Amino acid sequence: MTSPALRSNRLATAYRRYLSSAEVAMFAWEVDEHYSQFTLLTLLTRGESETRRAAAMALGILGNRESISSLARALNDADRGVRLAADDSFRAILLRDCASEHHQQLLRVMHLNDGGEYQDAIDNAEELVKQAPRFAEAHHQLAICWHGMGNHFQAEGVYRSSLWFCRFHYAAWQGLARCRIELDDNSGALMALRRALDICPDLESVRLQIRTLRRRMRRADS
Repeated sequence: MTSPALRSNRLATAYRRYLSSAEVAMFAWEVDEHYSQFTLLTLLTRGESETRRAAAMALGILGNRESISSLARALNDADRGVRLAADDSFRAILLRDCASEHHQQLLRVMHLNDGGEYQDAIDNAEELVKQAPRFAEAHHQLAICWHGMGNHFQAEGVYRSSLWFCRFHYAAWQGLARCRIELDDNSGALMALRRALDICPDLESVRLQIRTLRRRMRRADS
């Protein structure tokens, strides 16, 4: 039986080779050859910092939705490299947590949303939500459509749907906060921003938003 130390060293060695070669496919092959998702999740929490970074990255390539909560918790890791790798992997799994045909449809919606073409995106987004009702990112993108079209009440409801299927979706918490601000609920916005920051403490823009919102609330009370 392979010892935990050997497993950890083998993963770290594969990770070092990746850092020097940038060959993602080779790294994925080496990891998949020797590690299960369960073992990677264990190393993500118990290994040395280099091993945790390697496990976080590997989960983004080989993991599935069962990795999401562990990767979200790794966003609070003491090591910044682990946090960055966990964030990349967390977002990667969120995007592919669906069938391949739904993934392609999601990418189309994201492209339209990124270009501000919300009216063109919304029909595709609504159809995607119907086809994959438990796909958190589909709800998130639909919420972005509504938000971009100025319907903050509708957007809020869909952001909440996204969070129902993935409570760690910090971008949805941020979207919910923006809706609450638009709907003149600063307390609700503050709660949502704090939740986003609890999940991902590296969100400096959210930290700034919280300070700004607190000042605004104090002025309103004075």
